[in-house]
Amino acid sequence: MNIIKGAIIGLICTVILYMVPLVNALSPFFGGLIGGYVASEGAFGGFKVGVLMSLLAAIPGFMLSGVLALLLADIPVLGAILAGSGLFITFVIVIYTAIFGIIGAVVGGVVADNN
Repeated sequence: MNIIKGAIIGLICTVILYMVPLVNALSPFFGGLIGGYVASEGAFGGFKVGVLMSLLAAIPGFMLSGVLALLLADIPVLGAILAGSGLFITFVIVIYTAIFGIIGAVVGGVVADNN
C-alpha cells in the first residue's frame, strides 16, 4: 500500500513541478524522490514506486495523444505528420519521466531507509 501511495504522491508532485519554470527539467526526479521517501520501502521499493509512477503518467499522456491523432485524422497529409509527431513527443516525454522518476524514487527510498 505504501508503494501505491508513494507513486500517487510522486506523480502529483511531478505534475505540479512541471508547471514551475526552471524546475520543470528535474521535476520527475524530485517527484520520484518525494514518492520514494514517502513509500519508505528501500531501494527496490523505490524502484517499484518509480515504475508505477511512470505507468500512471503514461496512461493519460497516450490517451490525450490518441485523441489528438483521431482529431487530426481527417487532414490528408499534415494530419498524419502531426499525429505521428505527437505520439513520438509523448513517447519521449514518458521515457524521460520514467528514467528520472525511477532514479529519484530509488534515491528517496535509500534516504528513507537510512533514516
